[in-house]
Amino acid sequence: MAGQIPDAKFRLEHGFAMKPNLFLDKGPGSGLVIGQNVPGAEIEAVYLGKQAETPYRNVWLDMRGAHVVYVMGKRRSGKSYTLGVLAEGLGAQGWIRQGSFQQGVLILDSMNVFLTMPFGVESTFLADSAAVKELRKWKLDPEQFAMTLFHPRGTTVPTGVTSVEITLRPSDLGSDEWCGLFEADPFADPLGHLITEVYAKTAIDGHVDSQTGQTIPANSDFTLEDLLRALERDPDMDRYHRDTRESLRRRLDAVRRLPIFSDTGLDVRQLLEPERISVLLLRDLDQQIRSVLVALIVKRMMHLRGIAEQEERMIPIHLARAQKLESRDPEAASHERELAEECKEKAIQGVPRSWIIIDEAHNYIPSRGVVPSRKPLKKYVDEGRNLGLSIIAATQQPSGLDPSIQRNADILLIHALSHHDDIQAARGMINTAIPSEVIIGTHEKIQGSRAFETLVRKLPQGYALASTDRTNRLFPLRVRPRVTIHGGGDY
Repeated sequence: MAGQIPDAKFRLEHGFAMKPNLFLDKGPGSGLVIGQNVPGAEIEAVYLGKQAETPYRNVWLDMRGAHVVYVMGKRRSGKSYTLGVLAEGLGAQGWIRQGSFQQGVLILDSMNVFLTMPFGVESTFLADSAAVKELRKWKLDPEQFAMTLFHPRGTTVPTGVTSVEITLRPSDLGSDEWCGLFEADPFADPLGHLITEVYAKTAIDGHVDSQTGQTIPANSDFTLEDLLRALERDPDMDRYHRDTRESLRRRLDAVRRLPIFSDTGLDVRQLLEPERISVLLLRDLDQQIRSVLVALIVKRMMHLRGIAEQEERMIPIHLARAQKLESRDPEAASHERELAEECKEKAIQGVPRSWIIIDEAHNYIPSRGVVPSRKPLKKYVDEGRNLGLSIIAATQQPSGLDPSIQRNADILLIHALSHHDDIQAARGMINTAIPSEVIIGTHEKIQGSRAFETLVRKLPQGYALASTDRTNRLFPLRVRPRVTIHGGGDY
């Protein structure tokens, strides 16, 4: 797919010189590629920016493999901008995406920063504006992205923005999500014990109605009224203190008034379509509801991708068997081709290879606290790559991420940091060497054990340090301009 890569040569406004010399896999054109798992394989990559060292080569990020990418930086350092650059590349039809993989892209937009992404820079600003001139300097073409915005029912979008409404059914939530929604520990908190039992009696085991003596069968598509009925009428609930039961009843009543809950459930497949960028606008939701929604999406992504992946794995096997049997047993060969077609049909019922892009990741995978999204995201990071699922997680508080998550990134993009704990956390995630000598501009030289801390404090906005285990050291890059409008504010 992809067009010819233009030769955009210019000197960056901020330059670095580092020792030793950089060794990295060759990317498209004469550029470099980070994250490549299979050296020498056909390149599938997205354009990220330019190496901030002479000769200012293009830097690409591999998309053939599945990846865990962490983007970190303090406020206004450029991390959300970088997420937009990567999303554009994954959904592009032009030269900024090299390769033919068709993958889904879902942006979990905590602050509605990507609300403006459907609007192009060149189609919005005058030709002599600084933004358009910058695109032309980098020789970046306008792009028409396949893109859909989604918003939870009860939240709003501005005039002129088209968005699709999504809702949840009470039965979309499992016991973990209900406990997380009400901030109750299912193991140590009496309220968590009660929630778990009410859920089990409603959705799994069934319960007894003490008023009628009837056994109410389990209902996997239960409503809030079903939960309340089990709470109020099953005699086993009398084991819990009245205050605990009343606390849960009040919380369930409050949920009934939340507009996001309805009779229509969430179909994750509408959020994940090949070569389409989906943006889920989450800012106006309470943080606990946000976390529940993210947990449900991640769980269903992994389940549906598991269905698709095992069927996709069998397609080339059946086709190869058909080819081998063609001459000596045409009937068996025909059967193998039928099996291959059946696998294709079943794979479509799942979801394609996909990327989750998640901003403010420390709110969803924190180092401590009862958060519904924490466990599903940990599993996604640990096991998603086996299913062809990738994640790009951005945070301004790397020290606030779950420690087990910190160790799993294969690609790091580190923007400017200022807090000592965050700098130390970022340093602990680095999977390559720190340069032995750094020269910033033409005069300032940094050496020794504090080189990384000094460098990361001095990074200009829009610049980042890239770390990957297939290079001999960290290196600086300038992230390319966005072709869509960045929604980040100056405040």
